[in-house]
Amino acid sequence: MKKMFLYAALMAFLFTNVNAKECEDPDNPPPRGKDAVVNIVTNPPNSDVYLGGEYLGKSPIVNMKVKSGRQDFKVQDQGFDLVSKRVNIWPGNDECNKMDYGTTIPKGHIKVTTNPGKCIIFVDGDQADKTDGAPLTIHNLDAGDHVVRAECSNRKSAETLVTVKGEETAEVTLDATGKKKKK
Repeated sequence: MKKMFLYAALMAFLFTNVNAKECEDPDNPPPRGKDAVVNIVTNPPNSDVYLGGEYLGKSPIVNMKVKSGRQDFKVQDQGFDLVSKRVNIWPGNDECNKMDYGTTIPKGHIKVTTNPGKCIIFVDGDQADKTDGAPLTIHNLDAGDHVVRAECSNRKSAETLVTVKGEETAEVTLDATGKKKKK
């Protein structure tokens, strides 16, 4: 009985993995031009969805009729391409035609705290703002690495490299007091 259960579980695992590979297998494209149905969900919703260069509407897209084949798929939100890839659209209402994407806007924020409290903050060499004794949050920076520099009222400065991730706030503390940290 135990062997039968293990055999059935193994077969189910292999069968689901074989099917999953078929959905996006570039060596096994779907037939072109046949009727197909797609369901597309994005998180957050209300993103613009394009398939084969044609605008499908705002997500979620439910039971929309399209043509099968290998096509360009794009999700845009606030002017950014959140998803851009080639997908296989299979004829009929195939399970492979259900797409669910958690999308991220490629912009983030940096919260800067300084010591001393009054400093001018620069990001990538451009003046961003002043801390004036309280932390400063710099909004809508492109995802990636940024050099953050504080030039403070005591005529000293500090800088560091900060990695910004989409829809997240990176926090950094810049100490421009000139004091060495004890180890």
